[in-house]
Order: sequence, then C-alpha cells, then structure tokens
Amino acid sequence: MVNILLNDPVVREVLYWLGDTWFLWVPFILALLFWETWVRYVRAFAIFKRNYIVLEIKIPRDVAKSPQAMESIFAGIHGTYRKGNLIERYWNGWITAWFSLEIVGDGGEIHFYIWVHDFFKRMIEAQIYAQYPSCEIKVVEDYTKDMPAALPNQDWSIWGSEYVHTMPDAYPIRTYEDFILEDISTKEEERKIDPLSSLFEFLGHLRPGEKIWIQVLTRPVANDRWKKQGEALVAKMAGKVVKATPNFITQIVDVIHDAIVAISGAVVEQSKKKEDQFRILNLSPGERSTMEAIETNISKIGLETCIRWIYLARPDVYNFLAVPAVNGIFRQFSSQSLNGFKGNGDVVTSTDYLFTEYRNRLRKIRLYKSYRLRSAFHPPYNGRSKPMVLSSSELATIYHFPGLVVSAAAVPRIEAKRGAPPANLPV
Repeated sequence: MVNILLNDPVVREVLYWLGDTWFLWVPFILALLFWETWVRYVRAFAIFKRNYIVLEIKIPRDVAKSPQAMESIFAGIHGTYRKGNLIERYWNGWITAWFSLEIVGDGGEIHFYIWVHDFFKRMIEAQIYAQYPSCEIKVVEDYTKDMPAALPNQDWSIWGSEYVHTMPDAYPIRTYEDFILEDISTKEEERKIDPLSSLFEFLGHLRPGEKIWIQVLTRPVANDRWKKQGEALVAKMAGKVVKATPNFITQIVDVIHDAIVAISGAVVEQSKKKEDQFRILNLSPGERSTMEAIETNISKIGLETCIRWIYLARPDVYNFLAVPAVNGIFRQFSSQSLNGFKGNGDVVTSTDYLFTEYRNRLRKIRLYKSYRLRSAFHPPYNGRSKPMVLSSSELATIYHFPGLVVSAAAVPRIEAKRGAPPANLPV
C-alpha cells in the first residue's frame, strides 16, 4: 500500500513540496507540540526572577476592629489584577500577582504573616495602615526556612491538607456577619463573636515542639466572570433557561426565531414569562434565602483562593487530635443550605488501600514543599491543588487580625499605639 502511494505522482509531488517548504510548517507543528512547555518555562523564569518577602503584622491591644476592615485590604489586593497583553503573557511570562496570608502557631505563640512580591510591599503596608494605623509591620526572615528543606524525617512528623468547596463557588460560606449576635449592635466590638476565636485559642495551647501553619494563597479574578457564574446559578434556581454563549449559526437561528415570534404576536413568549413569574412566586423560603445569599455574595469582589494547612510536631509530642481540631474549626464556616469546606482528596496526607505508607509519605513531601514555595496557581506544585473563588467577605472571615473579643494570651500585640511625630520636629 505504501509503495502504491509513493508511486502516485500526486502524492510524490505533495511530498516534494512539503520537503521544500519545511521551514514554513515545521515551526508551526513544533509550536503546537511544545506550546504548553514554553508557557510553563517563561512563567517559571519570570517567577524565579522576582524577589519575595515576608511581612509580620502585630496589632495593638486596644484596637477594636471587626473583620470588615480586612475587606478594604482585600479590595486593594484585588486592584493588582492585570491580565497583560499577548506579548507580556507568552514572551515575558507575565502572571497575575498572588499573595499568601498566613497564620502560624508555634509552641503556644501566634504570628500573622503576609508573603508578597517586594514590588507590592508599600501597597500592602498602606492598605493595612489605613485600617490599623497603630499596628507594627516589619520584614522578617521566612519562618519556613527554619525547618528542614524536606519533611517528614526522623525528627519531625507532619500531617496536612487543603480545602475545597462543598458547593459551586457562588454559594457563600458562613461569613463573619453570620456570627454576630442578632440582639446586639454591630458596633459593640467587645460583644461580638469572632469566627477565628477558637482557632486562636487552640494555637495558643500548642506545646513546644508543635507547630501549625495555615496558608491562604489568593489572587484577584475578573469581576465579570465571578458575577456571571453566580447570575447563571440564580437564573437556574429560578427555573429560567440559561443560554450558553451562542456561536454564529446559533445567532442566525435566534434572529429567525425572534422574527417568527414577532410575527405571531409573541403568544409563546408571553406564556413563558407568566410561567417564569409563577415559578419565582412559588419558591420556598429556603430557596429565596439561598438566592438572596448568592446574589449578595457575587455583588462583592472575588479572589481565587487556595487554603492549606500543616501540623508539624516532634515525635515525642505529636498529637493526632490536632487534625480533627483544625478540621472542626474550619467546619464552623459550613452551612447545610449554602457552602462549606471539605478536604481535597488529592492532597490530604492520608490514603487507603494499596501502598499507603509510601503514598502518604509522597503526599506529605509534596504538601510541605508546596507550602514553602507558596505554589498553587503555577508550577511546580499546582497539579493537585483546586483553587476556589471566595468573595472579599468570605476571605475576611477566614483571615483577619483579632479584635478585642479575642483574649488569647498568645496573640501577638504591641503594648502601645505608635504616636505621630511632633509637628515642629526639625528635619
């Protein structure tokens, strides 16, 4: 069969032509084959050239701020969103900046860190000082570098996981507004319920040789995409037909359909509108509440987020009860009718059935390295992570600085407010 084709003059002419014009089509074929590799390379190179720093934040004892203050900070973070043009993305390796919000419990002490590209240092400081003018922010050494480069080993045991949503992203979790007692004024900070109080209390009782690292990696997403996904979900719940983005042929069919409907007096359309109104009027109170919660949630800015945590302990003080304790703390954000968090089965350092010990060790090594590199959106450790979109209020619920309501002794505080310099100070 091959010989017959080669003897065909047309086939031979085509082969000669391909051989003479290889410089035209070979680069195109290679580009298709290695495009993904190229994109990964230029992005990895761009990330490698950047310089990242760790900021530690300490809050005064007498500052009364609710998690709502963090929403303004996250609005500033969302302002860093920039997609970049084609040359920037695929030649210079441009990527949207991401930030790591971290809470660390170390032997009974609690620390708050923000890992950030040094280019955004002044922006982050300005956003935090605007809401917490008396706080203290300083650049510190990366605390993860105080531990071995690879774990677990004979001196340290670890366990960890990442969280994903139980429902589509547009469904909200329980936010800090839901934790406020209904019979008090929202301005009475000392009588509020802080959703992270139990976490701070637990971290404050860790023993020497025990550590819990909690990492919230976040980056801004386009508001229109976040809003459209939620609107489509609400429309579906209301019984409306959600149309996908039409192609050219579908658009022509729609034009013809609209013309026929206009000629026929729009009897069918009027009947459909009445049917949709009937469905909306007959929604149950729970369905109405869910729709309102989704609409409120998508009215805020969205940030793509990956939540992971690691428990590290020396073998003589290792206590597996820390694992269900942390899971229970994050479970308080769940709602039966809305959203919540569950473990990412591809990342959690626990496996069943075959080769469990070997597979558990590989997962622990991978999770530990991905934490140290703050990797979730880009290589090398982005394959198993499943980032979710959180609204600014949801993100402020799971990461904020403690107010007066939190009395854990281990929470870092500065004793006095930082005063402004005298107006007549000589320069």
